[in-house]
Amino acid sequence: MSQHYKIKLGSFLVASTLSSMSYASGFAIIEQSVTGLGRAFAGSAAVAEDASTIFFNPAGLTNLPDAELDIALNYIAPQSQFKDDGSTSPFGTSAKGNNGADAANNAIVPNLYYSQPINDRLIFGLGINAPFGLVTEYNDTWKGRYHAVKSDLKTVNINPTLAYKASDKLSLGFGINLQKIDLELTQMAFLGAPGDAKINIKGDDLSWGYNLGLTYQIQEATRIGVAYRSKISHHITANADITTQTAAAQTTANGAGLINTKISGDVVLPESLSFAIHHQLNNQWAVMGDASWTRWSRFKDLTLVTPDTAHPLNKSQPENWSNVMRYGLGLSYAHNDQWIFRGGIAYDETPISDEFRTPRIPGNDRKWVSVGASYKYSQNVTLDMGYSHLFISNPKIDDVASSLGNPTITGEYEGSIDLLGLQMRWIFL
Repeated sequence: MSQHYKIKLGSFLVASTLSSMSYASGFAIIEQSVTGLGRAFAGSAAVAEDASTIFFNPAGLTNLPDAELDIALNYIAPQSQFKDDGSTSPFGTSAKGNNGADAANNAIVPNLYYSQPINDRLIFGLGINAPFGLVTEYNDTWKGRYHAVKSDLKTVNINPTLAYKASDKLSLGFGINLQKIDLELTQMAFLGAPGDAKINIKGDDLSWGYNLGLTYQIQEATRIGVAYRSKISHHITANADITTQTAAAQTTANGAGLINTKISGDVVLPESLSFAIHHQLNNQWAVMGDASWTRWSRFKDLTLVTPDTAHPLNKSQPENWSNVMRYGLGLSYAHNDQWIFRGGIAYDETPISDEFRTPRIPGNDRKWVSVGASYKYSQNVTLDMGYSHLFISNPKIDDVASSLGNPTITGEYEGSIDLLGLQMRWIFL
């Protein structure tokens, strides 16, 4: 690739297995607990009712007296439809093509957690999950094909933790996060009469971060939790491959400097901080709430470079995301020794302003409504279920591709999310 042809690579590295609209914020994935899903994840840093507390607050492991294995599957069913309102082609005329069909993909996202008491005060935990991710995919002939076609980012996170019961009231937790990131991004490049070229970028990286937390039992019925997850910095190295359908298009692409090459860029996945409270009203009812902050302002721009000295690419794309808050309120009801029912609501702010929204991440503010239940099948086995519906404020988009003719994609999206989680907890008595 060369400086003669500028593709909008800045949004490429903000791309797991679900639609961008299903995340807690930006492209962070909060679907890490089925019991949490049933209460819209309200109070997750303080509730600590199963081993998934490894992700939300490792200090909560001190609330689990026995070894425990949690295996969960989360089914994500998003909908995302673009409605055009004046998009233009590289010639400045009305953009040709369709509206891209449903850009969101249904998916199943697993997670696994294991906790093991070492002694009366020290507990070991291990979590395997996906804290960040994104998939949006349009067809190759849609009106915004020069902006984005496919954005597919997956993370796999291995999270060993230790929790320590410092006193009858105070517990502390610490974990290491070893994280693998895989990225695939595509878009079409306008070549004129010979046809379009397809740009495909695939890359990966391995990095690490940490998480820590504390819980404090204010009184017998009330517990607070504070949890922090660090940033994780990735340096992604990738292959950029160019494909065309005709020999004439390939010749034109080569002449424009669109050639197969290496490319790299830095991505910082942001830190987050959560404050939560859990209060037991009586033997049956409990309420919980939380406020969580994510530092998406780290994502100000993205610079990608290639070592190709003959045709250097030094491209910086402004993003200018904002820090955001998430608020949740939930309750649980212990009907008897076998059944527990949950419910919750939450509000997620988006870090993306209208000015910087792209087709790769057309997210907006989300409102959660959730229900869930647990059934104690036996002394060793508990089955959990959670369901959430997310109402998405319709995101507007007016994005200019920094390519020949500066084509635009203008309109809005209509979207919603349905989430269903199933989990089995095995208690080793």
